[in-house]
Amino acid sequence: MKRLAILGAAGTIGQLTRQTLLERTNFSLVLYARQATERLQQIDAARETIIDGDFLDLGRLVRALQGCQSVFLTDIHDPRATLRVIEAMKLAEVSQLISVAPERNLCHPEALKQLATSSDLSLSPKTHQLLLQQKNRLMSYHLIAGSELIVSFVHLPSEKERMAQRNAWQKAIADEILAIFHGCAA
Repeated sequence: MKRLAILGAAGTIGQLTRQTLLERTNFSLVLYARQATERLQQIDAARETIIDGDFLDLGRLVRALQGCQSVFLTDIHDPRATLRVIEAMKLAEVSQLISVAPERNLCHPEALKQLATSSDLSLSPKTHQLLLQQKNRLMSYHLIAGSELIVSFVHLPSEKERMAQRNAWQKAIADEILAIFHGCAA
């Protein structure tokens, strides 16, 4: 049976992906998240393993990924954590990574240069925080793209598109992830 890990399984996209995979496949799932045992209820005990952990905990990540054929990473907001996930995958001998990516308009080298030079201290704290978050996501994206892993990206719609589509975008992402997983299983 194919074994897949969902890192960040307690989040919205992680839970939708989990539900979709349970409904449409016979895959075994490793659900990894901070306080996972408190935030997730087991749906199928025969197919799910829930593991509490942080992306920075290399030992726990490696143990969680043992025997998995593929990993889905739902959160790339911290380049240090992204590097740790890549390292854990190499140690656990998992070569297939599916990751959420920043909005398409951010996924090019010029966007990183532009964000890197965005240090205008006159910005409001909220705007400054958003720029920092975008910069971290883009740095993580480039770390993943530059890794030796077999990588597939699932792009999040822009904030404007997410607001217009409400919950439809989440289902579309879960469907895209499932299509990638099925492609890996072939």
